[in-house]
Amino acid sequence: MHDPQKPVQLQKTITIWKGLALAVSTVIGSGLLGLPGMALEIGNVHTVVGGWLLISLMLIPLVYIFTYLGLTFTSSAGLSKYAQVSIGDWGGHAVTAVLCGTFVVGIPVLALIGGAYAQNMCGFSENAVFVLAIGILVLSTGFNLLGVAATNWINTASLIALVAMTAVIVLSNASFFIIGINTFGETLGGKGHLHYNDLWRTAALLFWAFIGWENLSFSMEEFKNPSKTIPAVYWISFVMVIALYMALTITSIGAEVSGVSVKGASGLASLVNRTPIGMLLVIIMVVVITANACAWVMGASRLYYASGRDGILPSIIGKLTKKGIPRNSLLLSLMIYSVVIIAAYHFKLPPANLVLVVSQNFLVLYLISIFAYWKTERRSRRWLITVLGLLSCAFLLSGFSWWIVYPVFLVGVGYCNYCCIKLKTATL
Repeated sequence: MHDPQKPVQLQKTITIWKGLALAVSTVIGSGLLGLPGMALEIGNVHTVVGGWLLISLMLIPLVYIFTYLGLTFTSSAGLSKYAQVSIGDWGGHAVTAVLCGTFVVGIPVLALIGGAYAQNMCGFSENAVFVLAIGILVLSTGFNLLGVAATNWINTASLIALVAMTAVIVLSNASFFIIGINTFGETLGGKGHLHYNDLWRTAALLFWAFIGWENLSFSMEEFKNPSKTIPAVYWISFVMVIALYMALTITSIGAEVSGVSVKGASGLASLVNRTPIGMLLVIIMVVVITANACAWVMGASRLYYASGRDGILPSIIGKLTKKGIPRNSLLLSLMIYSVVIIAAYHFKLPPANLVLVVSQNFLVLYLISIFAYWKTERRSRRWLITVLGLLSCAFLLSGFSWWIVYPVFLVGVGYCNYCCIKLKTATL
């Protein structure tokens, strides 16, 4: 029974297996279904090959940095804590502002991609996309309200479904996979013409495929045996994500070379329709998309809860139910995400552009995390890892131009919020 004198805390329930399911579900979802086709919309097959290989290599030092920080700071404050270490107390406020501004775009857009896919596969009218997207978020929020056990269940089901779905699609389109392998070989052999701007835009878009591991930072407080579990979850999930994405990307490239169009957010529908169990895969995709949204909603709710608990956001958000569920943050964010989905659909905002906005914001947060790593790591390797991480972020940020105004504005909002709270405290 809950002791009313003892504050309710997040429970340590995440094992290696549950952590892997959470990590893969956070990183993979609508992105797995949408990115192969979206990448082919903005670059030729050789550019897409180069973009995937480049972004996979560039993420290695960043995954290492988040593994180290996760081991060093096992707190639900996550990125906010890293920012406090990196740039001072106001950094937590700045990161909270950037993440809030990112989640209100990123979570709705992944739901919109999932809604577009479901609409395409089921043959509904285009007007059904935003309804399906909101439905995905309602379902994922509902699982979170049921508690960690429910989210663990949907994440585990999603991981199994992802592997099964990828295997069926690739085996059913084996000829495309072989052609895709040959195209990879041609690109590595220098036969493809790669231009910097096209390569950057493709790599920046594909960065979305690897966004999610930083969201695990908000769940560090819930990991069992963190010294063993955290590194295993980060690195094993990294390999699994690359394997799943590469399998579908190679198949998609082979299809495109063969004259079967797979371009667009729902491009993989062309490959799914060629499988003997197309409708079953639709059900699997719904599970995968819901799990992806569920994992993102979970990470965001932990950020809002920790920020409310620490006085960065209104205290009402920083409260847990007797079962340790951040209900207030979950319900409030659901309302905000739904409004954004309706606005995005109404103004017909391209999903690819919204993905780039989210990627840019996370890159700014990665820079802050790299600095936190550099300040806390005492071994000589910190110089190599820091330089590699900075080079990765510099390349990905190089083409955003004036878009950088958005995260800079959010950082300013966070700093002003910090100053207002300090001023208010000083006058009491």
